[in-house]
Amino acid sequence: MSEINSLQVAVVGASGYVGEELAIILSRHPNIRRTKFISRALGGTAAAAHFPALRGRTEEVFVAPSAEAFADCDAVFFATPHAVAMHSAAELLESKIVVIDLSPDFRLRDESVFRKWYGDHASPHLLSQAAYGLSESARDTIKNANLIACPGCFATAAELALIPLAAKNAICGAPIIDAKSGVSGAGRRADRPDLLFASQNENFKAYALDGHRHAPEIQQAVAEFGGKIPPIVFQPHLLPSSRGIYASVYIPLQSETDCAAAIRDHWKGEIFIDVLEDGVPELAQVAKTNRAQIVAHSLRPDLGLVLVALDNLQKGAAGQAVQNMNIRFGLPEAAGLDGARRIP
Repeated sequence: MSEINSLQVAVVGASGYVGEELAIILSRHPNIRRTKFISRALGGTAAAAHFPALRGRTEEVFVAPSAEAFADCDAVFFATPHAVAMHSAAELLESKIVVIDLSPDFRLRDESVFRKWYGDHASPHLLSQAAYGLSESARDTIKNANLIACPGCFATAAELALIPLAAKNAICGAPIIDAKSGVSGAGRRADRPDLLFASQNENFKAYALDGHRHAPEIQQAVAEFGGKIPPIVFQPHLLPSSRGIYASVYIPLQSETDCAAAIRDHWKGEIFIDVLEDGVPELAQVAKTNRAQIVAHSLRPDLGLVLVALDNLQKGAAGQAVQNMNIRFGLPEAAGLDGARRIP
């Protein structure tokens, strides 16, 4: 293993959008000595040839997953679809390697809930061991965890809106989460031509009308970090943009609740959560950063609206994963990441 200020890591699934984002962040991280790129499909290909942004930054070549490939790694990131990390995590954990999973494999605690949304789990005994990596809410757990389950992009946005109000026991009815994602949220998928930008440009549509797998994740995380709330209503939409998450969260409130004050006070001092005093969040302001913008309004004494904007590939995925790595290894939390606010 490396010294704590000079880590060696690997990225599994480095050929996808999130894997590419991770590769770029890690290449500029001051505490990363070496990043290995793991991909069966791209084995033997130079990383810099596949990702032009890495030219001059690395001479690494993609290699297939193997014990040798993971040797001497301090941490392994899984930027993969679900059902990949669950088959590899146990062996890596036995080798004292920290696993940081960006897939859904370890986000849900309850095996029966996981089975409903994703099917059977290959390592159900690890579900209770995983730290849910909503960075600002779970630092104490993350810093001692060897298995970190990074939240989904939609889930991150919704949880940032709901946790402060749940913590005040202020939510008295079902929150409605009206959320939109850029097309990169679906990953690089040649089997889904409807998700290509040419199909989605100048278009806008809802999807997952029968339920979305981030809904139980949101419900679980809000209960863990804030408090139990009524079952949420969650409806995702697809934006005609390459990246970004925009969530409009309508929250029935106890009539005495100051919605804006609750959000502001809860996230006060967080360098990656920018609570606006007025105006509205904008995707352009958070694109390619690890920062979330939030603003809260009281539409009526009993109804709050919280708006959240973040980059689905950064704060919603790769950026938050690196933030979690920084917390886990005792590094400066903003190391390698763009978008940190200066706190007065």
